[in-house]
Amino acid sequence: MSEQQSNVEPRDFEKEFSDERSNWTEKIRTYSVRMKNIREVAEVQVDLYTSRQVLLEYQSKLAQAMIKLNSKFRKDKGDRLKFYSENTQVKYGANEKTPLIEADLSMLKERMDIVEGQITYIQDTVKTVDHMLYGIRSRITLEEYMRNGSVKKDY
Repeated sequence: MSEQQSNVEPRDFEKEFSDERSNWTEKIRTYSVRMKNIREVAEVQVDLYTSRQVLLEYQSKLAQAMIKLNSKFRKDKGDRLKFYSENTQVKYGANEKTPLIEADLSMLKERMDIVEGQITYIQDTVKTVDHMLYGIRSRITLEEYMRNGSVKKDY
């Protein structure tokens, strides 16, 4: 390992993803508050469409990362199986190799689980944005209803 590589700290994806989730939660909360003001609804709608596109692109990048992680996992799993089958003094049975391989690949599996959790969160956030976009029509209808009066007085 070169000296330059040893000085680089591994990225803490769990913290990065947690920060991203907090940012998106705050954005959604802000959009919700802004929707209360009917004068801002048109601008909020544009912001929601923009955020939806950003989320979809991010979701695609996460899916690509997950594909790479899955590929690496399958390759490493095969390599470890070959190692335990051919390169050890102890001859393991099939049931004994599985836990050993899982232990060897636990860090990679943890990273896969973290990315999968982020993908699920982003998918749910896209659904929330979709619901908010759909709710804009109801918000406008409610505003019209309130302006026209809730009860017509025809006595």
